[in-house]
Amino acid sequence: MLFSYYFFFLLGVILGSLITISSSSWLTAWVGFELNLISFIPLIFSSKLSSSSESGIKYFFVQSIGSMFILLGGIFPLFIGMITTYYFVYFSLLIKLGVVPFHLWFPSVMEGLSWEMAFILLTWQKLAPLILLASFEGLSLIILLTVMVGCLGGFNQTSLKKLMAYSSIMHMGWMLSVIPTSLEVGMKYYFVYFFFGLVLCMIFFFWNLKRLEQFLCCSMFLTMSILLIFLSMGGFPPMLGFFPKWVVINILLWKSMILAVFLIFASLVNLYFYSRLFYSSLFLSSYVMSLHSFSSKNEWSLLLCVSVSLMGGIFYPFFMI
Repeated sequence: MLFSYYFFFLLGVILGSLITISSSSWLTAWVGFELNLISFIPLIFSSKLSSSSESGIKYFFVQSIGSMFILLGGIFPLFIGMITTYYFVYFSLLIKLGVVPFHLWFPSVMEGLSWEMAFILLTWQKLAPLILLASFEGLSLIILLTVMVGCLGGFNQTSLKKLMAYSSIMHMGWMLSVIPTSLEVGMKYYFVYFFFGLVLCMIFFFWNLKRLEQFLCCSMFLTMSILLIFLSMGGFPPMLGFFPKWVVINILLWKSMILAVFLIFASLVNLYFYSRLFYSSLFLSSYVMSLHSFSSKNEWSLLLCVSVSLMGGIFYPFFMI
């Protein structure tokens, strides 16, 4: 019964986003967003975590404001003017995506979610507003601020969920920088981001990891594996995460040299941050896993994920198509 309940609302989340992506009017896009919202909220509340209810209420409130702006912009252009309509829809999509200057809700909501719901919020819930923003221009300032906040916001964070939230904010900045120019490249970047989000959330879920201090009790193999995945996600060459960033930079060099240089600098700062973050944990980790015993199944699954993250070179032709 619980599985069918979960599957039913998960189907609503997927269907809502697909309706929004394929819509030809802002009214239809609003319907898709609403279907997605009313399906995702029960999934959040179904979690056993006591903090899920608070996160669910926050998420509902923020997304309702975003939907209200879309409704105003999509239905009343004749009454409020086309320019005002443009900004209504523009701001509503930024709110739903959780980027600067409407990003403050995102880490707060992430902190109270289970890892399953956190994965959906980090990945699938970003897809529809991201694609709709491809038709908007003049995002340079938003991109710069978003990447800056995502890069610096993770400093001094001990919560893994907030760390993932700020990492997501930074990656949204990268995707927004290229999607108006090349939706195809933006989607390839998104699929790589989706993969890393899936791998990390699965690791944190199966080993019940919530805070950085817990790595002191983990095996060196697990800590080293997570560090390598984070470095790959940050764009360390020649790992998997490096290639989408490299393609984005090549495109931006023809469009905005300043933006390209800023993104490179932010990526270097992010890599330094990831390295510093895990340095102490890596060398202080015990060799005996105290949180969970290492089963061969878990070990081989983790090894496979790390291998895919490291062998980025085999995916080079995929980004060149």
